[in-house]
Parts: sequence; structure tokens; C-alpha cells
Amino acid sequence: MSELYHIRREIEIKLNLESFTNYLKLIGFLGKIDKEEQQVNGFFDTEDKKLASDGWALRVRAEDRVGLVTLKGMNTADDIASVRDEIEEEIPHGLALEILELKYDVMSLDIEPIRYVKDTWGDIAVAKLVHFENNRKVKAFKICDYMYDLLLDTTHFPDGSVDYELEVEVDNEQQVEVVHDYLQKLFTSLQIPFQVQEKTKYARALERAGMF
Repeated sequence: MSELYHIRREIEIKLNLESFTNYLKLIGFLGKIDKEEQQVNGFFDTEDKKLASDGWALRVRAEDRVGLVTLKGMNTADDIASVRDEIEEEIPHGLALEILELKYDVMSLDIEPIRYVKDTWGDIAVAKLVHFENNRKVKAFKICDYMYDLLLDTTHFPDGSVDYELEVEVDNEQQVEVVHDYLQKLFTSLQIPFQVQEKTKYARALERAGMF
């Protein structure tokens, strides 16, 4: 069935900045930011967490101008990078907000991520389990003659806690070690502890909501 869908492989290096002070150190080094995005994220599953039990997560995101519905597969993280399959499709920004505000059923959408859910688990009913807001600063940055987008996230969870992290998406696994080594040296020079973020934002949101 998977060959019927546009499943892409997401490869990311995720680093826990731990504190606002470390976040500011990195921002200060990078200088002027290229763009900034405000994101509202909600994760949906059945009451008995059918998707999660099979290693999948259904996310609806509203960004500044667009909405996104993303079905993310199991995280096959190693010591350096997070590798996941995902199916994603854009929807109007206003519709994404309606779904997040529970005014529209995400399962009513006729888009690839939802068709995959129905083909795999049937015509299930889902509810929003958790939500959180994220401020993302984006900076194009050259590492070994290749440009990457450095994504600096400030994530506000409903319990009042705030996380700071850096994400870098790479095109293939051959780039992972090069980027990892460069960032490790950079963090050392900036006196920022180098710590891989092992848990997804979704997992952290569930924990802080007492649901995982």
C-alpha cells in the first residue's frame, strides 16, 4: 500500500539548547535571522491511541500563511540523527485553525495523510490529545560548502514550560556526520553543552500533560 503514497524520509539533527541563555548565545553568533514563523501544533489520535501504538503520529500545524497535515512514522533515531517517514500535505491556514479549534474534523479531509490513515486503520474517530505553540527562527548557514537551514525553536507547552532547541534537516545520511561534527565544534566554541534531543516535541507534550 505504501507505494501508493508520497512518503518522504525526514532526516534531522536535533539538539537540546537547554536554556534561554544558550539560545541567545547561538542567536548572537548567527546574526540576522532570515525569517521567523509562528506555529500552532495539535496532535490527534484515537482514544486508545491506535496510531501511537503502531509508531505513527498525526499532526495538524497552522503556520503564518499555510496549514499542514502531517503523518509521521516511527522515529528510528540513532546517536546522532532522527530518521522518520512522513506524509504531508498543505491545507488552507484558516482550515488548519478550524481543526485545531475542534470546529472541523480532520478525518473529513480528502488528502494523502488522511487517506493513508483510513487505508491503514479504517474510518477511525480521532481527538486532539495535546497542542503547543512554537516560534521558529530560520537561518541559512553554510557547512562545508553546503547550505543548510538552521531552525531555532522556542516551544511553549500548555503547562507553562518552555524548551529551546536547534534542528537541522539534511538530505541524506552521508551529511549527518559532517553536520554533527561541525555543530559540536561550534557549540564547544560558544560554551553551549552539546546534547542531542532524544524526545520529539510530541512526546514531551504528552509527558507534561501526564499522558505518557
